[in-house]
Amino acid sequence: MLENPLPDIVSTLDSPLYFVMGKYDYMTSSNAAKKYFDTIAAEDKHFITFKKSAHYPQFEQKEKFNEWMLDTFINERK
Repeated sequence: MLENPLPDIVSTLDSPLYFVMGKYDYMTSSNAAKKYFDTIAAEDKHFITFKKSAHYPQFEQKEKFNEWMLDTFINERK
Protein backbone atom coordinates (compact mmCIF):
# COMPACT_ATOMS: atom_id res chain seq x y z
CA MET A 1 0.00 0.00 0.00
CA LEU A 2 2.86 2.38 0.64
CA GLU A 3 4.10 1.90 -2.91
CA ASN A 4 0.66 2.64 -4.38
CA PRO A 5 -1.28 4.94 -2.03
CA LEU A 6 -5.03 4.90 -2.61
CA PRO A 7 -5.20 8.68 -3.27
CA ASP A 8 -2.80 8.16 -6.18
CA ILE A 9 -5.01 5.40 -7.62
CA VAL A 10 -8.57 6.62 -7.00
CA SER A 11 -9.37 10.27 -7.67
CA THR A 12 -12.60 9.98 -9.68
CA LEU A 13 -15.64 7.75 -9.30
CA ASP A 14 -18.68 7.23 -11.49
CA SER A 15 -20.64 5.61 -8.66
CA PRO A 16 -21.98 6.98 -5.37
CA LEU A 17 -19.31 7.42 -2.70
CA TYR A 18 -19.93 7.02 1.02
CA PHE A 19 -17.33 7.47 3.74
CA VAL A 20 -18.81 6.26 7.04
CA MET A 21 -16.62 7.27 9.96
CA GLY A 22 -16.68 7.16 13.72
CA LYS A 23 -15.68 10.48 15.29
CA TYR A 24 -13.30 8.75 17.71
CA ASP A 25 -11.68 6.42 15.20
CA TYR A 26 -7.94 6.36 15.85
CA MET A 27 -7.25 3.51 13.40
CA THR A 28 -8.45 5.57 10.46
CA SER A 29 -8.23 9.28 11.15
CA SER A 30 -11.47 11.09 10.33
CA ASN A 31 -9.46 14.18 9.45
CA ALA A 32 -7.24 12.28 7.00
CA ALA A 33 -10.27 10.50 5.55
CA LYS A 34 -12.08 13.83 5.08
CA LYS A 35 -9.05 15.36 3.33
CA TYR A 36 -8.94 12.43 0.91
CA PHE A 37 -12.74 12.47 0.49
CA ASP A 38 -12.59 16.13 -0.50
CA THR A 39 -10.12 15.36 -3.30
CA ILE A 40 -12.27 12.69 -4.95
CA ALA A 41 -14.38 13.79 -7.88
CA ALA A 42 -17.79 12.11 -7.70
CA GLU A 43 -21.22 13.36 -8.64
CA ASP A 44 -22.87 11.79 -5.58
CA LYS A 45 -20.70 11.67 -2.46
CA HIS A 46 -21.42 11.68 1.26
CA PHE A 47 -19.22 11.88 4.36
CA ILE A 48 -21.12 10.47 7.32
CA THR A 49 -19.81 10.83 10.88
CA PHE A 50 -21.13 8.81 13.79
CA LYS A 51 -20.46 11.03 16.79
CA LYS A 52 -20.43 8.34 19.49
CA SER A 53 -18.30 5.76 17.68
CA ALA A 54 -14.72 4.87 17.00
CA HIS A 55 -13.70 2.40 14.27
CA TYR A 56 -16.89 0.32 14.20
CA PRO A 57 -20.05 2.47 14.10
CA GLN A 58 -21.98 -0.53 12.76
CA PHE A 59 -21.42 -2.18 16.17
CA GLU A 60 -20.96 0.81 18.48
CA GLN A 61 -24.12 2.60 17.31
CA LYS A 62 -26.05 -0.32 15.82
CA GLU A 63 -29.49 1.25 15.79
CA LYS A 64 -28.34 4.56 14.32
CA PHE A 65 -26.20 2.77 11.73
CA ASN A 66 -29.10 0.49 10.74
CA GLU A 67 -31.42 3.50 10.42
CA TRP A 68 -28.86 5.24 8.20
CA MET A 69 -28.52 2.12 6.01
CA LEU A 70 -32.30 1.78 5.64
CA ASP A 71 -32.82 5.49 4.96
CA THR A 72 -29.97 5.59 2.45
CA PHE A 73 -30.39 2.35 0.55
CA ILE A 74 -33.99 1.20 1.05
CA ASN A 75 -36.31 4.10 1.84
CA GLU A 76 -34.52 6.37 -0.66
CA ARG A 77 -35.52 4.06 -3.53
CA LYS A 78 -39.26 4.10 -2.70
